[in-house]
Amino acid sequence: MNITSAFQLPFIQYAFIAVLFAGIAFPLIGVFIISLNLVPLRFAMMHIALLGGAMGLFFGTDPIFFALLFCGIASIGLGPLSDKTQMGLGILSGFFMTLTLAIAFILFYKGQINVLQAFSILWGNILALNTLDLFMVISASLFIMAMVFLLFKEIQAILYDRETALAVGIPEKKIYYLIVFVLGISIAVSMRLIGALLVDAFVLLPAIAAHLVARSLKQMFFFASFFGVLSGLSGLLISLVVDLPSSSTIILISSAIVIICILSGKRLHRNINDIIQRKGIV
Repeated sequence: MNITSAFQLPFIQYAFIAVLFAGIAFPLIGVFIISLNLVPLRFAMMHIALLGGAMGLFFGTDPIFFALLFCGIASIGLGPLSDKTQMGLGILSGFFMTLTLAIAFILFYKGQINVLQAFSILWGNILALNTLDLFMVISASLFIMAMVFLLFKEIQAILYDRETALAVGIPEKKIYYLIVFVLGISIAVSMRLIGALLVDAFVLLPAIAAHLVARSLKQMFFFASFFGVLSGLSGLLISLVVDLPSSSTIILISSAIVIICILSGKRLHRNINDIIQRKGIV
């Protein structure tokens, strides 16, 4: 594909704008997932989003609307429900993960939803975004960035120790529930970009890479966004140049960044932090 002419196409422009915003903001949620051990919740939200998408296809409406609706309801209810039942968020997430997956496949079967429609939920299509999709991505991204910026001190205390944060007067439960809510919304929006099964390309993998090189929470947020933008934009560009699926290419680049961070070890950690200190970035 001729890149110069491709950038004149609206759907290509939408894709790059969406990847830029999602690459900056969604990896910040990955930092919460790693720091608060919310991996089971992430899996549950992915399957809840899949159920919502299946419900949308079953009723012949936009699957992303139902995905957002289901994730929104689940993210509001899971936190308080885990406290009330004292089951723990991980156990409760495992229950909903299996339940929602079973219901989703029943809907696929009874609704006679063809393979291509099902794969549109599972794998996504970043080159098929419309104006409403782009608006949702930008809105969710701005909300995440604003939350991290405005509540950074409170978030830092909660990620360090929730009980200590509560002891010093921070409303840790409300902020924790807010983090869970934003996690659900970001996963639902990511479905349109890269699909339910590849959400980690934007949410978790850049945060894992950041965790390997950062020395502080501020650095972890910074590197998570940096790696998210790097993998998203480069993956999308490479997919257009060599004619590969955009979602898969983005996750390959994200995975490569994680592998480089692992293999480089302490030397990469030291070099990056030397650059940070000289530039005074974070």
